[in-house]
Amino acid sequence: MNVLSSFTSYKDLPRLWGPVFMPLGFVGRLPTSMIIIGVLTLVTHYHGIAEASISSAVLAIATGIGQPLIGQWTDRSGQRLPFLLLGPANAVLLTGLVIVNAADAPFWAVLVMCALVGVTTVPVGALMRVRWYSVARTPKALTTAMSYETVADEMNFVLGPAIVGILASAIAPEAPLIVSAVIAATCVTALGLHRSVPTLAQGESRKKAPTLARTFILVWAAVISMMFLGSYFGSMQTSTTAAAVSFGSASYAGLIYSAMGVGAAITALGAVAIPERISQGTRIFVSGVALALLIPLAPFAQTPWQLAGLLFVFGLAIGPASVAMFTLASRLAPKGGDGVAMTLLGATNVGGVAIGAASAGQLLKLDLAYGFWVASASGAVMGLIGLMAALRYRGR
Repeated sequence: MNVLSSFTSYKDLPRLWGPVFMPLGFVGRLPTSMIIIGVLTLVTHYHGIAEASISSAVLAIATGIGQPLIGQWTDRSGQRLPFLLLGPANAVLLTGLVIVNAADAPFWAVLVMCALVGVTTVPVGALMRVRWYSVARTPKALTTAMSYETVADEMNFVLGPAIVGILASAIAPEAPLIVSAVIAATCVTALGLHRSVPTLAQGESRKKAPTLARTFILVWAAVISMMFLGSYFGSMQTSTTAAAVSFGSASYAGLIYSAMGVGAAITALGAVAIPERISQGTRIFVSGVALALLIPLAPFAQTPWQLAGLLFVFGLAIGPASVAMFTLASRLAPKGGDGVAMTLLGATNVGGVAIGAASAGQLLKLDLAYGFWVASASGAVMGLIGLMAALRYRGR
């Protein structure tokens, strides 16, 4: 009965900020999962795969730099102004990126536009978490909100690539970025106007917002564990693609990989049923150990269905860890540093994905199993960081 009652707490979330807030936040974060794949699709069409990979790398780096800077801006001035300025600006720049490609402009112009798009992309998922703090007044309520946001992120990373594929094949290569621009101009702007937007208390000084460095020092465990979770994602994406090729078609990769997102979403929803006495660090530790021990089974999969089944099981270990990382960061962040803390997690996740993908890519030249071993090692380090956090921050 206690477990079932934990799940009923989800029905209270729409009441906290009204019925529009959650759908708006869900759709508003879609560009985060659509833009990189959309750029790959668009630039490949006009310039080729080599140029597309460079463009996506520039975009990813710019996004990783821009996210914590946007987070710091929101901590110092509230979220309203950044959302109202960056939503339309990002929409204009996405449209410009499409025009630059279609006009056959020099490739350096494409790279400049990719960088500008990256630094102006609002980390909606991270900043939506901050909005729950003022209305989720108990640890259970906050865990419920963080669990929902993790599920929303997981679903976006499943839906985003699918939407890009459908739009690009059914309409045109430009369509995914145009749709992303429309979402940025409408949903992101609307989120800037919504009553949930955090603002600075009257008379609060901009100077009171903590620096990036101080925030990182305080939330280091969540940030570093998130980086290794990102490394896990990157190495699994690369290794799953290589496995799909060995099965006969790289087109299987997306479907196989999506099974992990489904598993993660299920256990992220179930995180509310975990007793509060189990600390966030302990949850990260258990998830990391589970990943480290289970992933070596992946190279033994003989069919796409077998590998998808294994990735679904791996995903079950990811959901609680992801929720725990954001919850731990929210509890350790200094006053006025919530935006930086949440966006730092997003930025380090992006960096971790790049590290994991690059490392696995090199080792896959030797053997398929080695790519999966990178993912296993990432899980092991994540678990170690979780153990350190459990010992250092008892009760959190």
